[in-house]
Amino acid sequence: MANISSPRGIDRPLNILVVDDDDLFLDYITWELETLNCSVTGVPDAAQALALLDIQLFDMFITDWQMPGMDGIALVQRVRSLHSQDRFLHVVMTTARGDSETVRAALEAGVDDFLFKPLDRLQLELAMASARRNVMLHHRLQRRNHHLAAAHTRTRNAYRRVQGDLDAAAALHRRLLPEWEMADGLRVAWAYRPAQHISGDTIGVLPLRNCGRLFFLADVQGHGVPAALASFHIHHRLAQLAPDSPAAMARAIVDLNREIASQNSESYATLICGLLFPHSREGWIIRAGHPPPLLLQPGRIKAMAVPGAFPLGWFDDAEFEPSHFVLPPQARLVLYSDGVTECCDRDGSALELEGLCDLLAMAADEPIATIVRSVEAKLSARRGRAGFEDDISLLALEIIEGVETGDGD
Repeated sequence: MANISSPRGIDRPLNILVVDDDDLFLDYITWELETLNCSVTGVPDAAQALALLDIQLFDMFITDWQMPGMDGIALVQRVRSLHSQDRFLHVVMTTARGDSETVRAALEAGVDDFLFKPLDRLQLELAMASARRNVMLHHRLQRRNHHLAAAHTRTRNAYRRVQGDLDAAAALHRRLLPEWEMADGLRVAWAYRPAQHISGDTIGVLPLRNCGRLFFLADVQGHGVPAALASFHIHHRLAQLAPDSPAAMARAIVDLNREIASQNSESYATLICGLLFPHSREGWIIRAGHPPPLLLQPGRIKAMAVPGAFPLGWFDDAEFEPSHFVLPPQARLVLYSDGVTECCDRDGSALELEGLCDLLAMAADEPIATIVRSVEAKLSARRGRAGFEDDISLLALEIIEGVETGDGD
């Protein structure tokens, strides 16, 4: 009879360990297996089989059921307990007993297939074809697992590199944030909580040569790296232009708007930008698509009447007009992103402007830093473990009473 062909992909000899205390049967099955392209090692007892399995890899293990000392069932159980977790081994049992209890006991011990005595050539070929197929599938699975492990390692390393870049970008963004207390009569406090690893918001308070302060809060559409890069550009350009008069501030924002609009992308940003001169308490504000600033005074909170213009990047020919204001004694100026007023609680209800005013009122008599921290803590409590859906930015300014400042001329 012609041999049943091996499954495609297994051309090398199968490495087989055979255990049988019958020398004649051991010689016979060894010869038959070698004619089926197998490399066979035969031993007469379980002890020698266990010793070989500890030092050598086999594709297949054939053991007799009845042997002196440790029988086939006990041997298979021992082999499976020692090696089943770290190597593949196709186990076949030879037996003259074909009753259901015998077969069930062998299967429970870990036997994969049976050869019944007296051994039939066709039966052996069928058993070997099944064994080759299992070995081939195991080797294929090993290769795939190796490729998956390598791909996982590459992905993990790439993720670590990206995470490192994001950490560096986040640290750079935070270095742009202003000092909490500045010289020359101005006190500053802020809250800054990105929805993702890095923020599309940016906050700036910059000293000017004429003793004024340029302050701004920008909110770029979207989240993540693109928004963070755009907000970094806005911060850098405003710091570079450093407008020190209302007219210069208007020109700077017109230029910035044209730069964003010329990028031919759907990106845009809302911005509130202002000048404040602590010595005179005078200031000017431009609001480009941003929520109105709040004036926090003893016993009252109100939104300042600052006309709004289009967000930066919508129209390249947009104009921006500064609005004049005076910051009264004991008053605090509060700027915020829409991530604050749109912050939802667990039921999906947004804070809105009225809710923000209530939060500010709860700590209105406290120092400015306490007010900001209180609002930030209550926003975090609204979200719980869910985290923020949008970037959170809030900037509060106040003039320090009794501090001498320059004349601003």
